[in-house]
Amino acid sequence: MLKQKTIASTTPWLMPFSRGGNGRLNLFFFPHAGGGASAFYQWSRVLPQEITSYAIQLPGREKRLREPLHQELSKVVDLLAGVLRPYPDKSPFIFWWHSMGALLAFELTRHLQQHGLSTPQRLFVSGYNAPHIPYADPKIHHLPEADFIAALEELNGTPEAVLQDAELRDLVLPIVRADFQLVETYTHEEAEPLPCPITVLDGLGDDKTNMADLKEWQRQSTQTLELFTF
Repeated sequence: MLKQKTIASTTPWLMPFSRGGNGRLNLFFFPHAGGGASAFYQWSRVLPQEITSYAIQLPGREKRLREPLHQELSKVVDLLAGVLRPYPDKSPFIFWWHSMGALLAFELTRHLQQHGLSTPQRLFVSGYNAPHIPYADPKIHHLPEADFIAALEELNGTPEAVLQDAELRDLVLPIVRADFQLVETYTHEEAEPLPCPITVLDGLGDDKTNMADLKEWQRQSTQTLELFTF
């Protein structure tokens, strides 16, 4: 654990959440578009002590607010791969991702596999159809501010209080726009299926996913897919 704590404390990319424990398993959270690492703080409070959890903290938000935002997924994957490389092979780990985090963690896992590095024991995906399914929503990252705000209001994913407050809006909109660009410019390329099993978590009220496209995650793994609805 000493080595892991040192890594987490010296990189801004990882926010560690630990309850003490022996850290027999590492869990990495990947945030949604516009989200930051602190969104997962309460999640970490209910985990068993033998799980040490970390949330990915992307540049340009929370404690990294003054850093430039990234709009290209491949660049973020390369940087994250370097961050995770020092973790010893003897420490098993899993990835849990939501929405935009699904693309990021999926491509990161591919990167690890293709470079002969350790891959997660399991991948948990929430709120995102299989990555080879073409992006179906209208692209909005390039829209003028008024139109971009209107599109966000229609999506109902950004609190109205944020969109109505000029100061908050100026702070949040560049982050959200950059993340949408990252997702909307993603191009899937075929590759070998991943060796780790995938568990898909689906909300019945989520109108951005559908059962057929969620089941397509099976194509990305050599293991049997698990799918749970809530």
